[in-house]
Amino acid sequence: MLTTGGTARDVQAIRALKDIFAVAFLKKDARLRASIWTEEGTLVPPEGGFFQGRESMQKHFATQASAITASSDMRFSNYRFRFITSDIAFVDVDIALIDIIGPDGAQHALLPIVSAFTAIRTTGKWWVQDERAYFRASPSAPARQ
Repeated sequence: MLTTGGTARDVQAIRALKDIFAVAFLKKDARLRASIWTEEGTLVPPEGGFFQGRESMQKHFATQASAITASSDMRFSNYRFRFITSDIAFVDVDIALIDIIGPDGAQHALLPIVSAFTAIRTTGKWWVQDERAYFRASPSAPARQ
């Protein structure tokens, strides 16, 4: 984990947001997943689209429930934190979706995702403000020209 600025407590609080997200994902709890964002937060998920506000995200997350299997898992690794101020952090993280039904309708043992997000602290609590997530390109995929 790479951290520039911020305290260990801040890092832990921001990581806890993604822990909540993973638990809610596996429980198919769209409302809890959306609850980690600010009211006006934005999301671009790996499959595309643009969602602003918790209600919009919650509706989107509800459509993803069928992707989750009995053996699905979500893991976060390689966190990188850069604190812009004591109340704003830029974070990127690798996400591994395990045993998941992908957007192509096939079950995948692993779907790797890269996510970058801003976290902000308001009224003493950390929230996700804006997040952009993308499927990681396969190393065996030919380069586009």
